[in-house]
Amino acid sequence: MTDDSRTIIHDFPARIGGLAEILRRRRVGVGVDSRGRIVLARPDSIQVDFMGGTKRRTTILGLVEQLDGDNEKADLVEARQTGVLTVRVPAEVSNGGGESRWRLDALNDTVARFHANDISADLNHVVFGAHSAIPQVLGGALTGSSSPPATPITVATPENKAVLITTAEPTVAPSYLRRRLDLAGHRRPRVLVIDTGLRTASQGRQNVPEHAYLRSADRREPAVHLHRGWRKNPDVDAIDDEDEHDDDGSGTLDFEAGHGTFITGIVRQVCPDAIVCPAGVLSSFGEGSLARVRSTIRRMSRSCGPFDVVVMSFGTFCANDDPGLLGTWMPRLLGDAIGVAAAGNLQSSRPYFPAALPGIIGVGGLDHGGPAWFTNFGSWVDACAPAVNVVSTFFHDVTETLDGKPGRRFREWARWSGTSFAAPKVAGAIAQEMYVSKVDAHEAWRRLSSTAHLRMPDLGVVVNC
Repeated sequence: MTDDSRTIIHDFPARIGGLAEILRRRRVGVGVDSRGRIVLARPDSIQVDFMGGTKRRTTILGLVEQLDGDNEKADLVEARQTGVLTVRVPAEVSNGGGESRWRLDALNDTVARFHANDISADLNHVVFGAHSAIPQVLGGALTGSSSPPATPITVATPENKAVLITTAEPTVAPSYLRRRLDLAGHRRPRVLVIDTGLRTASQGRQNVPEHAYLRSADRREPAVHLHRGWRKNPDVDAIDDEDEHDDDGSGTLDFEAGHGTFITGIVRQVCPDAIVCPAGVLSSFGEGSLARVRSTIRRMSRSCGPFDVVVMSFGTFCANDDPGLLGTWMPRLLGDAIGVAAAGNLQSSRPYFPAALPGIIGVGGLDHGGPAWFTNFGSWVDACAPAVNVVSTFFHDVTETLDGKPGRRFREWARWSGTSFAAPKVAGAIAQEMYVSKVDAHEAWRRLSSTAHLRMPDLGVVVNC
């Protein structure tokens, strides 16, 4: 351990019960910081500040060469563009309770090595899609209790595996859907949705959004723009919405399968004239990493940008609530775009990143009578929007099976709850104000957040759409 407040990880998955096995399968390391608060990170990589002169970069590369990790040239190229280098670290595996598991505490010595040379280094924190089913244990401090906390979203399959199933529920299409205004001389806003990607279908030689509502009759002006090279990927671990099932063999929809497809539909419902560009950073289980978020924003900005609004319905708790390098590279990558992020669903005031970053619009959730029961809150939350039983686009035709019997059948639409679905409403409202008033994203947000609008304590301005 070092004195640096960001180098604090102790490996500590024992008190999260069956959830530990699921996280281990997904290469998610579990630790606690110096305050006893849960931290999630990739146990096989760290982030290193690559900004500075030639001498400093030479020192960094020398330290990297001393490691045995699989460090690729692509990471070095990206580091020169973003100022942050992803360093692969050999992940140590230990036997605890008869099972191998990833360890986070093994990263301490590696991070300390960079700090000893006055080089900032952080954990590669794991981000999770933010809907209301995230286990409550991930939000607060660990207690002295030896019994695992209740995780009602954990179910047992016939194979005696722990799986997390989606909390989305089948429903019918909304009774009313806005139509495009097609205003002459008005530029269509461009909205980037980085999430689980988008469910697509083959149409001739092209892939198009599977859901009819997300397609446009005029290919020259698409409702949803798929970036160059988009293709359906048969890999079950692929970062996209093409795979509704994972490797757990449960026959149920994964924890966050369809999350990106759902969010894309919300943006389109609020601002039908927007061009929505989806990209995958989260698996269908719901996890990704800050390194993948960084590389995806850069890649999408180069291939499809510039964007006006970037939607991030995911988040993480950083070690000791210090965003570290995230607070440096995020605004640099967003540039003139405005970032909108979910505040999280853990009933906590603990800062949730990227929503809690300065310059990012953190969005909490509302129910009919006030704050949603699950929403995070605090002075760092800037806006709130309805987040309970939101209806949006989903998989075309999927029937779950459990214990070999057919269960829920999803046909194009679903209802879901969480701040994940409040954030795209605020993003869509910004895009709509941009389009109608012919202003940029920052001016649109200034108008929507002016003192003339209703506010909720610790949830910011109310965006009711």
